[in-house]
Amino acid sequence: MTSIEPVSRPRGYLLGVAALCILLLLLAFLNDESWGLTRRGLVPWVVAAVAMLAAFLFFMYSTVYGVWVQLTRWKFQPFRRSEDVSAKKLPKRDDRLQNLCDELRTSLGWRWRYKLRWIMPYGDDAHVEWVAPGLKQAGVLRIGDSILVHAAPDKIDPQVWREQLRRMRQARPVDVVVAVMRSSTHVDHDDETLPRKLANLASDLHWAAPVVFMHAVVATGGVPKRFEAVGTFMDASLRAHAQSSAEALTHRLGELERITADAGTLICHEPLFISYLAQVAAYMGQQRERIVKTWQTACASKWRRAPLAGVLFAPTFEATGVSLQVQGTVSASGDFIPAIPQQPAALTPLWDEIAARIQPHKGKRTGFHWPNVLPAALITATALWCVAMTVSFIGNQVVLHDARQAVDAALAAKSGTASALRTQLELQRQIDTLEYRQQHGAPWYLRAGLNRDKELLATLWQPYVTVAMRNMRDPIVQRLDTSLTQLAQSRADALPSADQQKRDYDTLKTYLMLTQPEHADAAFLAKHLPEQWPAIAGLRAVEWLDLSEHLCAFYAAHLRAHPEWKISASTDLLTSARNQLINQIGLQNSDDTLYQSVIEQAKGKYADVGLASLLNGADARGLFSTTQTVPGVYTRAAWDGLIDEAINKAAKEGRVSADWVLNDERAARVPGADLEAHQDIEAVKERLRARYFAEYTAAWQAMLNSLQWQNATNLSSAITQLTRLTDAQTSPLIALMKAVQYQAQAGRPSQALADTLVRKAQDLIGKKTGVSNEPVVNPLDKPFGPLLALMGDDVVTGATDANGKSNGKPARNASDFSGVSLAHFLTVATTMRLKLQQIATSADAQAMARQMAQAVFQGKLSELTQARDDAALTAASLGSQWAGLGDALFARPLDVAWQTILQPAAASVNDVWRAAVAAPFASSFDGHYPFADTNADASFVELGRYIKPDTGLISRFVTTQLAGILQQQGSTWAPNELAPQALQFDPAFLTALRQLSTLGAQLYAQGDASYRFQIMPHPTPEVTRSILSIDGTKIEYFNQLEQYTSIVWPGNGQNGRVQLTWESYDAGMRMGFAANGDWALVRLLGTAQIKALDSTSYALTFNQGNGFPLHYDLKAQVGAGPLDLLKLRGFKMPQRVFIVGKAGAIPVLPPLPPELQ
Repeated sequence: MTSIEPVSRPRGYLLGVAALCILLLLLAFLNDESWGLTRRGLVPWVVAAVAMLAAFLFFMYSTVYGVWVQLTRWKFQPFRRSEDVSAKKLPKRDDRLQNLCDELRTSLGWRWRYKLRWIMPYGDDAHVEWVAPGLKQAGVLRIGDSILVHAAPDKIDPQVWREQLRRMRQARPVDVVVAVMRSSTHVDHDDETLPRKLANLASDLHWAAPVVFMHAVVATGGVPKRFEAVGTFMDASLRAHAQSSAEALTHRLGELERITADAGTLICHEPLFISYLAQVAAYMGQQRERIVKTWQTACASKWRRAPLAGVLFAPTFEATGVSLQVQGTVSASGDFIPAIPQQPAALTPLWDEIAARIQPHKGKRTGFHWPNVLPAALITATALWCVAMTVSFIGNQVVLHDARQAVDAALAAKSGTASALRTQLELQRQIDTLEYRQQHGAPWYLRAGLNRDKELLATLWQPYVTVAMRNMRDPIVQRLDTSLTQLAQSRADALPSADQQKRDYDTLKTYLMLTQPEHADAAFLAKHLPEQWPAIAGLRAVEWLDLSEHLCAFYAAHLRAHPEWKISASTDLLTSARNQLINQIGLQNSDDTLYQSVIEQAKGKYADVGLASLLNGADARGLFSTTQTVPGVYTRAAWDGLIDEAINKAAKEGRVSADWVLNDERAARVPGADLEAHQDIEAVKERLRARYFAEYTAAWQAMLNSLQWQNATNLSSAITQLTRLTDAQTSPLIALMKAVQYQAQAGRPSQALADTLVRKAQDLIGKKTGVSNEPVVNPLDKPFGPLLALMGDDVVTGATDANGKSNGKPARNASDFSGVSLAHFLTVATTMRLKLQQIATSADAQAMARQMAQAVFQGKLSELTQARDDAALTAASLGSQWAGLGDALFARPLDVAWQTILQPAAASVNDVWRAAVAAPFASSFDGHYPFADTNADASFVELGRYIKPDTGLISRFVTTQLAGILQQQGSTWAPNELAPQALQFDPAFLTALRQLSTLGAQLYAQGDASYRFQIMPHPTPEVTRSILSIDGTKIEYFNQLEQYTSIVWPGNGQNGRVQLTWESYDAGMRMGFAANGDWALVRLLGTAQIKALDSTSYALTFNQGNGFPLHYDLKAQVGAGPLDLLKLRGFKMPQRVFIVGKAGAIPVLPPLPPELQ
């Protein structure tokens, strides 16, 4: 017999069924108009149809599947033919299995698959052969009301055989698995691996049937006529836990052994000597431990899939194991089917007992099984759908209830009251929520086919219109009618202010939008409707403002979409208001309208002008940059191509762009009488041109003044920048200035070339031309004059003589006297570049740069300083309107290059300062009072060596090293504003320089350190006497008349001591302070509370902590006298003069905005 492959089931069947059900449910869930599912009651029908379809496909699966198979076979029959047309089609299942199916179908009818119990003996082939002889050859055997099925019969692959079983009986391939076992003295390997083998069998069948352990017991002796089944079945409650199940099985086996032994004893007698029951009882006694252990192992195994049903014992007789063979048969396919041996009579009661006691549905499904998944999915989906519909029903009922309440409250509220506005706002919120849901979809829990947001929204509009007209629109319209009536009745010659004109225009525009919803502007109406709505009594100002804004904004946003909300307007009132407003607006607004119409014509037709387009291919990267652009409407191309002609046409025709507020037509002509009464066409042209060129200039100033120069980081970068900047062929500066010059000539009248040549020839031969010599003032000559003059262009700014007439000569600029021009600047920049190159190529570049910079520091003139001054003059000649451009393109390039020289020199100056002044100063005074709080005093002689006005080290350093950039102001030093500002002084250095210079001038005015001052004591309650001794000078006070005592301090340096004592009524003389040394007085002053009385007098209070404060007045001749020395406490000499590196760069401020220039 050959192996037969099963025919695979069409895979699209179950997938198509599931897809159809899901599609119908999805259609009902979405409930979209496009699917035609919005009619009431249609959704329940769809749900019912889905349920019926799923039920039909589930219960009629076999029939539908058979039809499906037949259709697919018929449809694809031409493609399945093999090359051999006469070849036979492979059968659906094995002949042995097919013969049994045919027999069962004939004898049992349509329920033939599950009417009998299908039992699968499982184990070694020898063991199975003992209990079911010939089953391995036959594959299946019918014994009574049971079908025995072999797990792996001959002549077919076991996997194919099990697949055929699974397809034939999809619900339960087998009803029970009987694990056949033989006697053994211990638990062998087969018993331990049995759970895994059973798990593999369940995986192949996709079904784990209940398992019964059958022990084949070899029996001898007589054979009875009737056999009884011996075994025990476990209850479901006892099979859950391995330990408890094993204990229960042990107990039952003991009881079964006793009962079987008793029964076997009764029949074990002559003449038949039937001993099989006694032998089974003996087997149970000998193998009980093994049986229980095998059961416990299988029950506790992780491979167990199905329940363990029980244990049976099958007596097998050697004589009856196999009967004589009969002649075999030939199958329909031509294969020989051997005859089936006679089955042992002792086994028949066991198969019947298993079939009667086993409950097949107790098995478990393994793997994925569509017939189980689809019903579960359908039930789950139905349950979820019912829950969703319930939640949706409740949620939509709440929405309907809230909407009904809002409508009832809004209609019931009295118009003109606070409650009316509040209820209208609530109704408005309901509509707003429904609109949002209509656009973005309702919440998921409100769908499920029961949502009625669209119908509810359409229903709510009618009550909203009623409420909104009554509460809001009618009062607003009444107020607008009153305002327009007052406007129409106002005097024709009245001159209202610009603000009043704007209010009248907005009032008319608001009224027209209410009468013509197609012109409605939501933003405009939302702003102006609340202004026209009379306030409601009983509302606070804040609440009224909030309510009016929300209600009006909602009405304005929906007015255009609802043209039926328009009001009926009075034609006479509108005409009168329009005419009056047109007369009041007058000429200025006409000019504004004309100008805006001209600009609108040019917008979008000309590209914006950026830095790249101005440079015309020149590369400015690494030199200067800007991100701003000039709008294309303010370019010479726009002026020549459109703006000039448009201004002439607008002035000539006098037409105003279509203003639907003031005119009923698309374009209305401003009355000619009004224009003729005010000015002629030329005056209109002049005003429009003046306004255009003013904005033209502002646009170019904003762009050019935003240019930023990119600082060089070293000398080499500075040389590269100047080289590119001054190159005659590729300089981006030259390209930019030429482009600006071209743009600045917009508006100049053009002259024919022939006329120009004739006029020049006549001038050469001394003849006068017929053309008037009066110069023409071009519109951009004045604002762009500095730039044009820099390029050598003669400009006429309109200068007049004493008689008020034009002098006929071009205006003279600063460049005419100072020689400032672009060519001169390029020469200056080239000079700077050549000098920098000389420094860079010298043997010691740093030394040469330091020498040049030190010459500047010392106030000596050089070519570099002259070049920088010329560049600064060029930048200044552009004036304040072009300050940003002048600084970025003319001042900064040379300043940055100058800074690359000064930075190394500044570091050198810092080193000299540190070595000559800062380090020795720290060495001399660190750890000495007053620079540190110690007992050691600093030397006045050593201090004078540093801070004396002329001979001190600090003064000599400044005069020799920094005379060119610092200037003396009295007794101190300050930065020279005329010197190069490329370097930044350390603020700490300037502060220390001012402090020490001033201190040196006061303390060492006579050559030696000395202060002249006066001290006067004051009485203190309960203090009878005080004595202050300063370097031998004693000031004793015992409450007599106060008077000043003159003191010169410090003294001769031999008796430096300060002592303060005092005496009270109830105590003797006590010491308040005592110190020795040159700085003893300063130590005493450091303990005092000081209060300034005037610029030279100070009140001092000593001994505050003892409850007896001692008061003195100190009057200094210069400054604060010795009090100035208190500023030296904690003083540290700065370690540098300049801030070098990135921190030392002068910050570049952004240009001012055009309105502040």
